Amino acid sequence: MCFSATASFATSGVLAASAVAIARLPKPKRSVPLALFPAFFAVLQFAEGMLWLNHRGFIADQYKLPMVYVFLLIAYVLWPVYVPFAAYLLEPGRKRRFIILTCQAAGLVVSITNLVVIIRGPVDAWVVGHSFHYLIYMPGGLAAPYVIAVTMPFLVCRDRRLVIVGVALAALYGLAALVASSDTFPSVWCFFAAILSGFLYFVFRHEAKRERFLEGEAG
Repeated sequence: MCFSATASFATSGVLAASAVAIARLPKPKRSVPLALFPAFFAVLQFAEGMLWLNHRGFIADQYKLPMVYVFLLIAYVLWPVYVPFAAYLLEPGRKRRFIILTCQAAGLVVSITNLVVIIRGPVDAWVVGHSFHYLIYMPGGLAAPYVIAVTMPFLVCRDRRLVIVGVALAALYGLAALVASSDTFPSVWCFFAAILSGFLYFVFRHEAKRERFLEGEAG
């Protein structure tokens, strides 16, 4: 995340609490990948918090590179394939599932390419302004398929709540592009997406209440 170690760790803590709260709610197995979003973002924000501590000189440099890898592997490798996977499990319609699979294919290309780049290195991170810039020699032309992979799957879902998530992700992507420089965009974008993932708790809580109501009516 951008701004400070305090903000990063606070966000990570809130997301971890949200993840635990979601885990305690009854839910179908197909929704588990979506329910894990806050947990992954909690790890992401914790990694940036550790990077801030390193930047301020509070922890040794030996901890820096592992945290850089954690951020890059989640943001650049996991999300492009994990988001379509989570959406696919929640979508019953054949045509919509086909579109999501197409997004999955685009995301797979992005993820594999980024994984190879990360393994080859070098990778690094340093502060630019009030955010982190991540050094990764990613080939050009991957931005569009990345956006498609992480936003389009929810936009085409039948469930309106998932569509709202997709619209919010796309809007926050645009907002991050406006307020951040090209160097710090990934850090700012992941922060915005992390905040959004915390609100998934209310989605799952509403669904759990609705299921209990329907069971009560049936009984």
